[in-house]
Amino acid sequence: MKILKIALGFAFSLGCGYLAVRDVVWAEVVQALRFVDLGLLILSTLWLGFVFLARAYRWQLLLAPVASVPVSVFFSATLIGFMGNNILPLRAGELLRLYALARLGPVSVSHALATGTLDRVFDMLLISLLLGISFPLIPGLEGYSVTNALFLSLVVMLLGSAWFLAQADNSRWVRRVPQRIRPRVEEFLDSLQVMRSGPRFLKTLALSTAIWGGMVIYFWLLLHACAFSLPIEAALVVMLLLAVGVALPAAPGFIGVFQYAVVLALSFFSVPKEEALSFSIVAHLAQYLPITLGGLFLLLRSGLSLWPSQFTLAKNERVN
Repeated sequence: MKILKIALGFAFSLGCGYLAVRDVVWAEVVQALRFVDLGLLILSTLWLGFVFLARAYRWQLLLAPVASVPVSVFFSATLIGFMGNNILPLRAGELLRLYALARLGPVSVSHALATGTLDRVFDMLLISLLLGISFPLIPGLEGYSVTNALFLSLVVMLLGSAWFLAQADNSRWVRRVPQRIRPRVEEFLDSLQVMRSGPRFLKTLALSTAIWGGMVIYFWLLLHACAFSLPIEAALVVMLLLAVGVALPAAPGFIGVFQYAVVLALSFFSVPKEEALSFSIVAHLAQYLPITLGGLFLLLRSGLSLWPSQFTLAKNERVN
């Protein structure tokens, strides 16, 4: 089954890559690469580091009611996870970041899993809300409105379920859970405390807004680094279509999918395909290289394994 999923991801990446480069004049792609401003490129990379720091603070905020862990641990786990998605199949970086937090915290696996899941749900919420805001701004995006409404409904249901579990007295049904896994279930439920506190929930939502707003600025800086004089809406659409694209099955590093998402996004602003493809190459490398190298450095410095045996996080776990 895993082999089939990996094959599907590679096939999808190849298909997207073909669509991205079909009928492209490569001499014009190379020509566009000559206009890259290295100073702005470096600035955008530094800005991306601040966005990752904001991600680390949000994860720390989600876990704060049950464990006191330095923000540097969350930063390392986050960067290691994104690095894993760049070089491992099946989006294994999502598990790798939980493994990293559980080992570096030390944090129980259940706490890492619950807060890591909430972390991603807040991402999905913001992406869906930003898509909804974009529909009236960008002609051509309206066709995605029904799909986005369904997706937003799903995200709201997930948050509603988390709120219900956080508020309810779960002791009755938890007692029916087998004894060997009952402590982990209790820890998982305990990790949903952010849903019990209105101020903490709003702070998490504000941080999520800052993270994705920061990503819009990041892509706006990248566009200007590649000599594009496009409005901020272009950076928003690039970010949104990339966020949707990388959520689909793909090869490690999202190669092909990344390029096609960018080319498609810039087509809404009448950018020639060669110039859009050139930008996609620069934008991809601008993320891939620092994240992969930084994540590998932190992984090696921490003495963690890149591919833990079957990702059995519970084995020898440290519990608070």
